[in-house]
Amino acid sequence: MKLIKLLILFSIFSSCAIQKNKQKTTPKNISLILKPERTSYKTNRWVKLYITIKNDSKQDITILKPSTKYGYQMDFFNVKYQCASLSVTEATEPPIIKKTEADLITVKAKSEIQLELKGNLYDVICDSSKITQVKVTYDSTKEQPEWIINKIGAKQSILKNKLTRLRIESNEITIE
Repeated sequence: MKLIKLLILFSIFSSCAIQKNKQKTTPKNISLILKPERTSYKTNRWVKLYITIKNDSKQDITILKPSTKYGYQMDFFNVKYQCASLSVTEATEPPIIKKTEADLITVKAKSEIQLELKGNLYDVICDSSKITQVKVTYDSTKEQPEWIINKIGAKQSILKNKLTRLRIESNEITIE
């Protein structure tokens, strides 16, 4: 009887440890790489960026893919950059866009994926052909601001629980 209780306790603790390891992946084994050679300018000087997420760890990671539509939504990508001549944009009240399971991407261990960040969705707009100090960050470790949670609803937190808690940054580059 003691042996059975001991085995049950051992299995509970080991499953907790496995679950904990699944949620925390060491960022040094995962990288986010900007692809300046694929960068393109669209109408009104929106800059479309292309990135690669490379998973050199021994376990799969789950991320939320970049936004594809304009509106309030849960998203963990952020783009910072400098530009000689920023363009002026017109702000409108964006619609609420719910994320679904289809928006989750699994990056298998020892593999990589290519993603597109649309400039009009990440406020990457520039009137010159050179943008400097471009850095992309993916951060699912921080909580979303209260106003976003109120806009998008509680169901989005269910999706967040499926994500690998991860913070990665690209190197700062210049795009010409």
